[in-house]
Amino acid sequence: MSPGQRFYETSKYRCLVDPQKISDELYLLLCGVETCLPGYEFHTDGRAGYHLHVILSGKGVLSVNGQQTALHFGQMFMTKPEEDSWYRADKSDPWTYCWMAYDGLNAQRYSNAAGFSPGVNWLNCNLEPSLFYAVVKRVLDKPELNLASNLLRAGLLSEFLALAIHSEYLSVSSARREQDYSADVYVDYAVNYINANFATAKISDVANYIGVHRSYLTSIFKNKMGVSPQEYLMQCRMKTACALLEETCLSVQEVGQRIGYDNSLTFSKVFKTYYGDSPKYYRQKRQKAAAPDERPPEDDRNERDQT
Repeated sequence: MSPGQRFYETSKYRCLVDPQKISDELYLLLCGVETCLPGYEFHTDGRAGYHLHVILSGKGVLSVNGQQTALHFGQMFMTKPEEDSWYRADKSDPWTYCWMAYDGLNAQRYSNAAGFSPGVNWLNCNLEPSLFYAVVKRVLDKPELNLASNLLRAGLLSEFLALAIHSEYLSVSSARREQDYSADVYVDYAVNYINANFATAKISDVANYIGVHRSYLTSIFKNKMGVSPQEYLMQCRMKTACALLEETCLSVQEVGQRIGYDNSLTFSKVFKTYYGDSPKYYRQKRQKAAAPDERPPEDDRNERDQT
């Protein structure tokens, strides 16, 4: 290890201090995991960088600029540069948390993207906290001072922040935040996804695929397409069902299965609600309308009349 790099490990505490700077844009300062003793209190006292903690169990208190907040498992908290902050483990149910501390030109930008905008120091974690712990553990398991390990740790810091940002994407408040792309781009991606996966897709799947909250997707989709994502999904299913009924010999049950209905009765009910006819009667009407006229041509009738 370099003179500045240090690794600490006890039965309740593992921490890597890593001053190796791969890039000025974003770099790891330290990371670790700690099972705190009851009432353990830590004061930041002008500590550099952004320190993002994910609570793995238990509870405690965070104080920022004199304002205290009780926190618990399934939440995240952050201390920031130039803030007067401290945090303390609960006396009866002390918390265990993992953390990563980072700095660089993009540090504040990524913190804001994760929902920790100015004045925000804690959030609910909308992902499994164990996902964050798994990333931190991989860093702690690779403390070697070499280029490969340095690059690995830089990548894992990005992965840790990506999880935090994704957690914010899944929050209700993210429906009102400034989005990363234009509404048209999101809607185009949603339309393409639905067209390709209409038989199995749920609207929550679509929202997760493009990385926005479902309510935000519904709003921008309806503004551009004139219908909600759910209505558009239904249109895709019903149009495909019509084509299969008209152009194939598949049974009604098979047609329903092709568009996502395992129960033929459910498919028939939905189809009739949409078109006013059952799938079977719809097919019969279309086949009859498409059948060639069995009457003789007009010229043939005239010749027979004249003979």
